[in-house]
Amino acid sequence: MRKQDEGQPCWYPFWKDGSWCYDFRVEGDRYRRSTGVRDPEAITIAEEIAKGVYYAAWERAMAAFPSFEEAAELYLAEFGKNRSFVRRLIAYFGPLTRVNEIDAFTIKQCKVELRKPGWSDATARRQVTVPLKAVIHNACGLRPERVTDNKRTRIVTPEEFECLIAVAQDPPENVRDPERRLLKMLAFLIGSGATPGEMFCVRAEDIHRTSREIWIRGEEPGGGKTPYRARMVQLPVRAWELIGELPQEGRVFLSTTGREIVPDGVRGTTVIRQFHKLCAAAGLSKAGEKERLVLYSLRHAWATWFSALVGDHDLLIDRGGWAGAAMARRYRKRPPTDLGERVLKHGWDFRP
Repeated sequence: MRKQDEGQPCWYPFWKDGSWCYDFRVEGDRYRRSTGVRDPEAITIAEEIAKGVYYAAWERAMAAFPSFEEAAELYLAEFGKNRSFVRRLIAYFGPLTRVNEIDAFTIKQCKVELRKPGWSDATARRQVTVPLKAVIHNACGLRPERVTDNKRTRIVTPEEFECLIAVAQDPPENVRDPERRLLKMLAFLIGSGATPGEMFCVRAEDIHRTSREIWIRGEEPGGGKTPYRARMVQLPVRAWELIGELPQEGRVFLSTTGREIVPDGVRGTTVIRQFHKLCAAAGLSKAGEKERLVLYSLRHAWATWFSALVGDHDLLIDRGGWAGAAMARRYRKRPPTDLGERVLKHGWDFRP
């Protein structure tokens, strides 16, 4: 970079090779080229051009938009697609061009200048326009986010749940649960289809034993993500028999030590570890199994059992507290034709 005369701004133009030029840096990026003014007497015009480039460079440096090069590197790191095409685009736009500076005209211009002889329009679009727009859209948040569908597929069968009940009624030595509070939780979850968070929010005043119903709070912290989950659920007689007595005030589903569990999304509980111990003792934990059973798995099991026995999808949606049919189908698995009979055989009568 040439040395500036004392008192002159860094962008001040100088005469070189038949034109007025500028050479300066802004935030580490170097701007060095001719102003395009070739008249030695037109220094005033060259000054305005150089000054304009300087302020535009600072505006670009302070902008929230990344350079195309940065956006392209991010795109390649995320997706790894069209690598050779994107590299050509990086070389074309250089390190200074920002993604917000690439408008429709610039895209067409790039397509024309990078187009090779013999390319069809489809080829030019595939190798220039498509990857260029993909990089820009990804950087600006306009590209749809790829979502990996990790929906649960492992649920417990009625026979497996009976094994789990037996273990919960007589816990192994590594589970300290003298009041059989884990058994109450399991019976409630499989009988109601509620989430663990909703279960821990149930209070004594929410229970209506005469009608076998429990009110599920939808707006209390931890009670549910959205208001539509507030609902009344009805438990089968078998669930109530296993639940037995509950506290007469406050939260009714407590830890094995008798403490209230506050599902605030911050503090965890020891219940899930104890549940895994019960599953292991019941023979439900298998070595190398990709999907481990969790308390939330019982909500999936309930939806499948309920659907197999009752067959009323609208009622399933209402009882499960879902916003629509699509989410209910996500929880309801495809059961064997005899599942309804097996569910009923073990005393889980979900029929209204």
